[in-house]
Amino acid sequence: SNRQTNVTLACQAINGTTLMPGETFSFNGTTGERTTDKGYKSAGAIAAGQSIEEVGGGICQVSSTLFNAVARADLEIVSRSPHAWPSTYVNYGEDATVNWPSLDFKFKNNRDTPVFIIAYYKDRKCSAEIWGMSLGDGVTIDLKSEVVKTLEPSSDVNYVQNTSLAPGRSQETVKARTGYVVETYKIWFKDGKEIKRELMQTSTYKAYQRT
Repeated sequence: SNRQTNVTLACQAINGTTLMPGETFSFNGTTGERTTDKGYKSAGAIAAGQSIEEVGGGICQVSSTLFNAVARADLEIVSRSPHAWPSTYVNYGEDATVNWPSLDFKFKNNRDTPVFIIAYYKDRKCSAEIWGMSLGDGVTIDLKSEVVKTLEPSSDVNYVQNTSLAPGRSQETVKARTGYVVETYKIWFKDGKEIKRELMQTSTYKAYQRT
């Protein structure tokens, strides 16, 4: 329920945003710092390869969903970073992580007409829409991602002294995780037939050694 509260608040913060030609949208700049004063709650997040509880946890689902809409609207991606490991709610290579204040998702309205952002959370689903002039009669864009390399973690366990534990006790802090290199392609369709594709971005999810 805390995570759902955070996703709802982030959607409300960006919903209704108007972006004039040449303007750049900043997710952090629009939502501001996620604080308890704004109603954000503690929920699951990722930091330094670990799953943690953090105020505002879960809002990367909003930035990732928005990223997918922006890419399909053919707007210019200015700044986007993948998570530490792939997310479950979008395809590999199609996420956009955010963290205050260092990691931001930014895009530019590279059209000569305004665009509008619609975002909402309903029935446990996050939606994002870009409203503006169409890409052309019968023209649509979709994304396709391919894993081009698998990165295997070390089979050795990394032991770090933890003086807060009783002697002889151990606690897993980082799970062993397989890493991936993913290429994401932007594909144009005309009346349902592919007319063009280009490599949009390469995402690297590094492997994690068990600690």
